[in-house]
Amino acid sequence: MKPHKFVIPFILLCVSTVAAQNPNQVDAYVAAEMKAQQIPGVSLAVVKDGKPVLVKGYGLANVEHQVAVTAETVFQSGSVGKQFTAMAVMMLVEEGKIGLDDPITKYFPDGPESWKKIKVRNLLSHTSGIPDYETGHLVDLHKEYSEADLLKFAETLPLDFARREVEVQQHRIRIARNHHPQGQRRVLWRLPA
Repeated sequence: MKPHKFVIPFILLCVSTVAAQNPNQVDAYVAAEMKAQQIPGVSLAVVKDGKPVLVKGYGLANVEHQVAVTAETVFQSGSVGKQFTAMAVMMLVEEGKIGLDDPITKYFPDGPESWKKIKVRNLLSHTSGIPDYETGHLVDLHKEYSEADLLKFAETLPLDFARREVEVQQHRIRIARNHHPQGQRRVLWRLPA
């Protein structure tokens, strides 16, 4: 893993502190940290008391084509978004707005028949059977897609495995763990890729 992934939160904390005291020092600080951490570009917003103090882009969004970062640049978050999504869903569960055992077709009523047995918890635990369209090379990652386009595409994909198969396998693994000496964990089999 690249070291800059661990220092970004620290940099943001420092930038927000500097910006609150003297917004003019931010440019030099960000430039120095980007150079030290080898970060090609960053879009930054510093908010104080609910109001933006600084909104600015630094460096390059696309190094190959020399495209500058602006305050409006949208970066792909990749897998980082999964933790935020899971937390947001669990906050909605705590508020009673979403149920973990709700079928996903409650929230995607136009979803295909194959989605009717999939529950919210299956999406959170990657046990829905809905294929990963990125790693499965099912979409062209060089193209831009809207969320609506990706949803429509996902609705056309056959499930990799049935949700019931996963529940049976998880149950068998739990039994094996409970009956194994010293509570050691062992995997009896892996789900199909």
